[in-house]
Amino acid sequence: MSALKDGSMTETNEKQDTQQELDLLRRNLDLASQEINRINRIKPLANAAAAVVHDIRNSLGVISSTAQFVLNKLSPGEKERQAWELVTRNVESIKNLLTGYLGMARQTEARRESCFLNDIVDRVSHFVDARARKQGVKVETDLARDLPELVLNIHAVETAVLNIAINAIDAMPDGGTLKFATRAEPARSEKRVMLDISDTGPGIPPEIMDKIFMPFFTTKGQGTGMGLYSAKAAVENSDGELACRSRPGETRMTLSFSALVSPRSSPDKPK
Repeated sequence: MSALKDGSMTETNEKQDTQQELDLLRRNLDLASQEINRINRIKPLANAAAAVVHDIRNSLGVISSTAQFVLNKLSPGEKERQAWELVTRNVESIKNLLTGYLGMARQTEARRESCFLNDIVDRVSHFVDARARKQGVKVETDLARDLPELVLNIHAVETAVLNIAINAIDAMPDGGTLKFATRAEPARSEKRVMLDISDTGPGIPPEIMDKIFMPFFTTKGQGTGMGLYSAKAAVENSDGELACRSRPGETRMTLSFSALVSPRSSPDKPK
């Protein structure tokens, strides 16, 4: 009698386990169906974005050519030369930004190259400095020395860092501090290189934290809602991770990448 009872209980448990697995499978299928529908809705926008990016890059080419003409042919004074060099650098940064968006629109796998994370931070921090100072935001860097090399889609990751930095600056309309900090952390089976981008803004409300990486979600009146979404996609396309922690007075975005197995160390740079 006891054996029959035990057998019946075992059969019941197996049925329950099977039902739970079926329920989980249904939920996963529903989520997959929703993702497919979302991608189908975005595709026409992506195609349109590619055309817009192409036109903007052509206009930027004219600006860049004009700047090079002034620098090479007209021999401007020192202050004017610095101003035109700033124009040239900013045009290149915008081109890189647009290249990242164009790559997303075409859904292509961009070529990865070896690089150092500190170099990316240097370029972005210099690029946003003028915008930050205009809003009373101080830009700080704390870059670890001897970081190992990474293999990334450099332009896409640089664009991601730029998007995150601009979001952080916009979150501090009355001033504050934007800080970039790099570090290396050993993981279970690999060494990881991390970048923390933090701001001293009001923080992200808990009720919207799970939405900030969704496409078209924005709390800005004129925002597109694509900045953090594209940043996360760019980081993940380089096999990295992007996470966010926030509380009143501080929001921190953390980018994490696997280091090369036998890396060269990044050159020491003055902080």
